Amino acid sequence: MPKRFTFPVLAIVVALLIYTAYWFYARGQIVEYVEAWEAEQRAAGFQIEHSELRIGGFPYRFSVTTDSLVVRAPESEGGWRLALDRFEANALPYDFEHWIVSLGDRLELSADGDGLAFAADQARFSFSGEGGVTQRIGASVEALAISGIGNTVPAVQSAAEMRLSAATSETGELAVQLQLDDVILDPGEIDPILARSFGDRIALLQAAFTVSQWPTLANSADLSIWSEASGEYTLRAFHIDWGRLDMEAEGQIALDAQLRPTGRISLSLLDPEAIVDAMIETGAISQENAGAMRLVAQSAPRSEDGTAIPLSFRNGGVYFGPVRLGDTGPILF
Repeated sequence: MPKRFTFPVLAIVVALLIYTAYWFYARGQIVEYVEAWEAEQRAAGFQIEHSELRIGGFPYRFSVTTDSLVVRAPESEGGWRLALDRFEANALPYDFEHWIVSLGDRLELSADGDGLAFAADQARFSFSGEGGVTQRIGASVEALAISGIGNTVPAVQSAAEMRLSAATSETGELAVQLQLDDVILDPGEIDPILARSFGDRIALLQAAFTVSQWPTLANSADLSIWSEASGEYTLRAFHIDWGRLDMEAEGQIALDAQLRPTGRISLSLLDPEAIVDAMIETGAISQENAGAMRLVAQSAPRSEDGTAIPLSFRNGGVYFGPVRLGDTGPILF
């Protein structure tokens, strides 16, 4: 009887030995990659500090961990400083193209002594791709709190939850989905008209949009080149619940030759008259346009989902229905 189990046992032992050898080989490859990456960044003028790099997780995964990570950029790159109390990245032994990154309790991003500090109960990010090119990004953050560093006062103070996913397609399109729950704003740091009209709490914000010609924009960081390549922003779905503002939207926006927005967003407002009244009360709409705005809100097509009103951009102007709200200048960054 014992002989019957001899071959399976030997096969299992050999497989474990091979896997163990592979694991330690791959561990060495990860260490070499990290060290080469750090050397490349230092040669470019970046300063990198952290505690001892730890590779663990055997036998189920690879876990790369370090504490007190600080990265300082050279002045030519903006002189920013990134500080993390802990960094951990995990990957399965058979898939180094997919990493799950967990951040510590606090992340700081600053420049010249001013910046923002982010704290969260949980912050996890997913990166996956092919051939060393990232194609998908996901984020899950709970109990996010944002505070200022130095003289910076953040407009957003906190969010109960954030979910983000982004992916690129073979046709060069970037698709993004975002959801924020229970966002608390600093009334002193947002537009006073918005603060007076809708308050300092956004109960829910959801958005799904795509950006065409994404490689062109990502590689050039130039909106004029992106526009010449027929780049377009498409808002596939949008919903915001912010005080008296309960709105859904969809539409498309491009840029004209002067980099001004051109296109149309279809707004679906649950109570458009209340929104118009709020904007009139706070001075967002001039008395000259008040009557026309009320007429648009009252006469626009209604359905169970709300009242549909177009927000259009053309020839350097922005229009709420037929009413011109004001001018739009070029978008620059």
